[in-house]
Amino acid sequence: MKKYILLMFVSLLGIYSCVPDSKKLMTNVELDTKDVLFQKISDHQFAGRTDSLLSFFGDRNPTYRYLAARAFASHQDPAGLDSLYKLLDDPIIEVREMAAFAIGQLKSPSSEVPLLSGFRQKDTISVDNAANGAILYAIGKLGKAELAEKIITADGYRDTDTLLLEGQMKAIYAYALRGTHSPLITNNVVEKIKNKNIPVQVRLAGAHYLARATNLDIENVKFQIAEALVAEQNVEIKMALATSLRNTNGPEIQAILLDQLDLQQDYRVKCNIIRTLQSYDYAASKEKILALLRDKNLHVARTASSYIAANGDLKDIVAYRNIAVDSVPWQLKTELYNSILSLLPYYYTKTNNATRWQVQQAIAAETNPIIISDYLRALGNDTESYPYIMKYGKESSDPVIKTASIEALGKILGNKEFYSVYQTVTRSNKRKILNYIMESMSGIDEGIVGAGADVISNPETGLAELIDSTNFLLDIRSKLSAPSQIESIYAVERALAYLRGVDKPNFTKVNTSKAVNWARLKEVTPNTKAIIKTTKGIFTLKFFLNEAPGTVLNFLDLASSNFYKDKIFHRVVPNFVIQTGSPRGDNYGGADYVIKSEVGPLSYKEGYVGMASAGLHTESTQWFITHSATPHLDGNYSIFAKVIHGMEVIHRIQKGDKILDVIITNL
Repeated sequence: MKKYILLMFVSLLGIYSCVPDSKKLMTNVELDTKDVLFQKISDHQFAGRTDSLLSFFGDRNPTYRYLAARAFASHQDPAGLDSLYKLLDDPIIEVREMAAFAIGQLKSPSSEVPLLSGFRQKDTISVDNAANGAILYAIGKLGKAELAEKIITADGYRDTDTLLLEGQMKAIYAYALRGTHSPLITNNVVEKIKNKNIPVQVRLAGAHYLARATNLDIENVKFQIAEALVAEQNVEIKMALATSLRNTNGPEIQAILLDQLDLQQDYRVKCNIIRTLQSYDYAASKEKILALLRDKNLHVARTASSYIAANGDLKDIVAYRNIAVDSVPWQLKTELYNSILSLLPYYYTKTNNATRWQVQQAIAAETNPIIISDYLRALGNDTESYPYIMKYGKESSDPVIKTASIEALGKILGNKEFYSVYQTVTRSNKRKILNYIMESMSGIDEGIVGAGADVISNPETGLAELIDSTNFLLDIRSKLSAPSQIESIYAVERALAYLRGVDKPNFTKVNTSKAVNWARLKEVTPNTKAIIKTTKGIFTLKFFLNEAPGTVLNFLDLASSNFYKDKIFHRVVPNFVIQTGSPRGDNYGGADYVIKSEVGPLSYKEGYVGMASAGLHTESTQWFITHSATPHLDGNYSIFAKVIHGMEVIHRIQKGDKILDVIITNL
């Protein structure tokens, strides 16, 4: 009898093993860019084929359900919401998690109830924490304000529930970005940050809530935050805590911040402390700020210069100028002149004249258009410099310099002292500047057009009252080509809307984009990396091919054609990003195409690489690398790589540094 039962069991086992694969339950999400259906779903995403994407929501393979849900995080068609809601009950956690993320990206208030329904409360072994955390984060992006306090005070979370606690904190952070916060939420966040038993990523998300929330009331917890700042060993959390103290002031907290500046801190912490000190008394900070203007770390010195622009004292103008005329790097010199001229009132005639002369002499001795442009922008703080700026712009054939001249003139027009300087001839002088801008824009250079349109649409410039007809903008718009000049097109459309009194511009939709070069995948392996040689050293990028295939393949196309060779880092913001990839060498331009955005659940950490854009689906050639965690960029800019070697080089790079070569390797 036992033998018979054993034989029957073996027989049944054999029958089961012979069941075709198509009948087995598939439980794993396995991403492979060389999979034909992976590519097909991606192509549907890039082409915006909603119905085609929805057809995969019922696929038996969870990988394809996952990819289809992820597509809507970037495609962002509300027509997919009802189907995404159903995926919140998918048997595979990764699919539920991705559905929640995509719903959060769409930010529809009507999604609140389906998200709450998808939250699985009976989970004693934490198997649903990933999906539940994603649901909480999504609610933070779109839920009603009253839910925020309920989320932060919910019971039953253990210190070890990392994914769930992180989702809770991300939800509160997302609420803060939308302007929702309260003392109750803040008190709870501070307690969690102080609790070292809670995982670092959870505490960091809470610290970013404190750092990014505007008009946050921290008076009852400011000393707790300051105490946490002093005791904190994690640099990322320390940076965010330093920033959060901008929401208060007072000598006790200021003394703590100044003491922290004396320590051998990571330069990024120092940059954040300096920015925070703008909320405090200048006299108490003056000595250390002046010393930091000569700091060996240029990021710190530049941040100290920005402090001068916001908080400087006219009594110390001579001290600032002495540093500016000294042999300091040009990046600091131009910023110092910018700070000095922004601080000087127009009636300090002698000092203004002397400073203006110094800047003009520096321009005369310079040949680099990037440096000249920064000096011109500095002169944009001096209302009496506008004739010089216009003359220099007219005589230059360099579009980067011409663009900078318009940006500088925009600052002058927006200066509240413009009327005080020109009084009864204010209108005629504004007319001269407007004529210069219109004449410059007629050349249809995308940087000049974009800068000019931005000046026109800025209410502070007062140009609208001088413009009788929008025909010149319509003519310029007709000559711009989409999608390659989409950034300038958007700027012109903003200007047209402003002049017509329309709140929301009718932006041109980008319906076409570069086709993904899937054939290049033959050259790509999981080990494919980019070794980037710069004037400051070498760093290496590892690609997120599965997460952003279109973006990665576009980068590989450009790199293989030597597009990035000799491109400069045109934008460097201390403890934020370095940015490159502009063919012009400034903030404008790209290739003659755009690619589609690929925004997934990856979060910007130190050394993460993202695509610069003028909005969804306008990426082309420009990319940036983060100095530290920047979660406010999450879900808005495609992440396609991370630095795996040479992060110290990223921290050394300054504006004007150059890419010497990009080598793609599979080793």
